[in-house]
Amino acid sequence: MSKLADVVTYLCAHYPHKHELSKARLTKLVYLADWTSAQEQGNQITDIKWFFHNYGPYVDDVIEAANLDPRIKIEEATTIYGAPKVLLSLNPEAKISVHLSPIETKTLDKVINETKALFWDSFIKHVYSTYPIKASDRYQALNLAEMALNEKEVSANTVTSQVLQ
Repeated sequence: MSKLADVVTYLCAHYPHKHELSKARLTKLVYLADWTSAQEQGNQITDIKWFFHNYGPYVDDVIEAANLDPRIKIEEATTIYGAPKVLLSLNPEAKISVHLSPIETKTLDKVINETKALFWDSFIKHVYSTYPIKASDRYQALNLAEMALNEKEVSANTVTSQVLQ
């Protein structure tokens, strides 16, 4: 299995609100994990080439990995407003094992803990508050490792500027 498939499986296994693991939320959780890893480790967990789509960071890689993974079950559901949505969960018949480092699982746990109490609107605001989204235009590639370095430089320049004033 791929690293991305292991990340998806880990999130499906550990996210406490299973009914919220839509295709959109899961994709953005993977984005947040990659962004957090880029900030803290200098590189993403996955090899996704992130893109600032019309609806924030989005790629088809996450759902494609889930489609190919027998550990993941994908089902059609509806939102509370009656609109269709796709939910992802663990396949109860599959053997669940993931090959992630302790640092990777710590990052995933951090993302889960930061987002588990957020309803959809707050969750999306959290995603949109990340530096790559704030600093980029729509329809642009997001190099998260490079952007993490840029964020540190901007932050350091801001602190220096404040000290000089």
